[in-house]
Amino acid sequence: MRVALYARVSTRDKDQNPETQLYALRAHCQRLGWEIAKEYVDTASAGNLRDRTAWRRLLDDVRLGGWDTVVVLKLDRAFRSVKETYDTLGFLEAHRKGFVAATQPVDTTTSTGKLILGVLASVAEFERDIIAERVKEGMARARSQGKHVGRPKGAQDKRSRRRSGYFARYSE
Repeated sequence: MRVALYARVSTRDKDQNPETQLYALRAHCQRLGWEIAKEYVDTASAGNLRDRTAWRRLLDDVRLGGWDTVVVLKLDRAFRSVKETYDTLGFLEAHRKGFVAATQPVDTTTSTGKLILGVLASVAEFERDIIAERVKEGMARARSQGKHVGRPKGAQDKRSRRRSGYFARYSE
């Protein structure tokens, strides 16, 4: 089987190195006798689809072929919501591509793997939502204590916040 590896590290933790994920992914593929056709690497948070250029390139390359399955270390390296998970997997399946999370029992080429994927995707989304709730609670507490919350006055975020429509270009 020919595979495409995908590694992603968040920009929030500067101590992360995508080579750590790639090392484990290469070892996994070697154990299983899989041939690595291509490697894709992003340094961006999972929710930042704009800066995940390698992920977008991987999805574009799905149409070109050359490999059978996308392999990630963990599910959260690729997805942050159940909808995004199922949208992407539907796209991969439509192009006869599989998806494997090397350290989790996720292999969409099996019915059990699909079931486990759904459970893990739901848990990951739940975890993200809980973290967001805690952050909002902390910000509310800080505001109630008269502390400034957010960007310094005058700072501007030049990045686009638009995430809707991302998958529209892949849903052919």
